[in-house]
Amino acid sequence: MQNIFPEIKRHYFEVFGDLEKEIKFLRKLAFVLLFIVILELVFLFNASKKPPVVIRVDKVAGAEAIEDLKHNNEPTSFEMVSFAKRFAVRYTAYNSYTLSKDLAEAFNQMSASLQKKAQKELIASGLIQKIKDAGIDTKIEFKEEHLERETEKEALVSLVGVREITRYGYPNREQVLFRADFVLKKVPRSREVPEGLLVEEYRETVLNEVKERK
Repeated sequence: MQNIFPEIKRHYFEVFGDLEKEIKFLRKLAFVLLFIVILELVFLFNASKKPPVVIRVDKVAGAEAIEDLKHNNEPTSFEMVSFAKRFAVRYTAYNSYTLSKDLAEAFNQMSASLQKKAQKELIASGLIQKIKDAGIDTKIEFKEEHLERETEKEALVSLVGVREITRYGYPNREQVLFRADFVLKKVPRSREVPEGLLVEEYRETVLNEVKERK
């Protein structure tokens, strides 16, 4: 008797043939997805190496796009002098009531070697307690500022200023004309060191001292 039904070809005759077919399909799909993930990782890696878009804002709020970040991220002469001024005020414009805060900020501007040296000198001299007991306030007015020399790794800055010292409740004041010399070490900019500078050496010379009585 002739079979009137056409023969149906099956891929599998095992009981779990369809399940195996699905497993093979999922395996192929997994390889495709893995390939896509690898492509994305390569793309992200290349994108991370691309320099970021940086906008530099100068002292008069002018904005400028920076293309070569490594070259243009160097501290400018204005930044170097301003950095030295801030350090001089924090480290030498003594105020009996803000001394701890001022010195902490000044130490953040120092290199590790200068921090150790300054800490030893402050402890040995007992200067901190003397200033707190004296009840004084100090103002600094800068008369001259110079970027003496600059290399790839450091910069030399000199300042000339007048330091005026007064005591709370007393009319007398003392004025000191001084010169401050800085060796500024250039370091990569970071959240901890946004200016890209640290004070490596600090020297001060008193040029003249005047005491006034009222």
